[in-house]
Amino acid sequence: MKYQVSILMPVYNGEKYLREAIDSVLAQTFKDFEFLILNDGSTDGTQNIIDSYSDKRIKSVYHKNMGVAKSLNRGLELAQGEYIWRHDADDICLPEQLKTQLDFLEKNKGFALVSTQIAFMTDRGKIAHSYKQPKDSYFDNHDFIKVNRSQFNPYSPITHATVLLKKEVFDTVGVYRTAFKTSEDTDLWLRIIEKFDAAVLNYCSYFVRLNATSATQVYKSTNNFYRDMAFQFADERLKFGEDSLQLGKEMPKPNIEKNIKITPSKKPFGKTFRSDLLSFMYKVALNAKDYKNVITIIKISIKDGWRLSQTWKAIIFPLLGEKLVSEGVRLKQKVQ
Repeated sequence: MKYQVSILMPVYNGEKYLREAIDSVLAQTFKDFEFLILNDGSTDGTQNIIDSYSDKRIKSVYHKNMGVAKSLNRGLELAQGEYIWRHDADDICLPEQLKTQLDFLEKNKGFALVSTQIAFMTDRGKIAHSYKQPKDSYFDNHDFIKVNRSQFNPYSPITHATVLLKKEVFDTVGVYRTAFKTSEDTDLWLRIIEKFDAAVLNYCSYFVRLNATSATQVYKSTNNFYRDMAFQFADERLKFGEDSLQLGKEMPKPNIEKNIKITPSKKPFGKTFRSDLLSFMYKVALNAKDYKNVITIIKISIKDGWRLSQTWKAIIFPLLGEKLVSEGVRLKQKVQ
């Protein structure tokens, strides 16, 4: 049976949030899809959750653990839809998400790929509507933006989990390249926009859960390396027509020492600044009004870094708000 859309959801040990993600997909107002849930060798209750659904559009695909890229490539082999839509196993979206993207591609035949803006949410599902990617300023009040390479700084404007694209695109540019531990999506987008037009909609109904076990967190130390390689290969294709991987060469290995910030194994008591919590997670939790997470982050940060003025500033300034902090800085400068 042919479907208009094939939805790919890779999942590895995702029992905690999987049901919310599946329900989010099944609630879509657009109904003509097959839903391939790619169980990447989970050892928790993931498969039991998948098996609890009776919706005939769901196709459970189990394989040994092989990572996101290989899992998605297997999904592409099995997909029967004209379009491919991605959805992560710990995120949620609103019911009009798929229809909105499909309508765009149907009305704008020159585009082969469309993604949307996302907002971040806490692990407890509280949404921080002010924390989006791309930021509102990216769109400059336009309904959508055509993607080009210059926009991939510092982050990709295309969020992997929101992508809808024509399946035939893969026949031209190839599938996910498994030599990438992370940034396999950035590598794919760069290859796609060399041949096709892609757009990001000024539309936000997809919510990305901040989760410390995601692939980008697991491989955090080498993220920059693989991202840089994606751009290096793009330069090679521009100059020579093909890149090193396409010519059969091996992916260079990351120099871990250059990609990991070396810190002393033990710091004086109370002098560890928790940038992992205070630089972004804390602000998202505040904006989302997830006060349970806010209190937890404050407690941990004070316990580890109470002797640092940096810790107290990072906690207090977001509580005061940008306007109040800016006014305080202005008054201080005026007094001086």
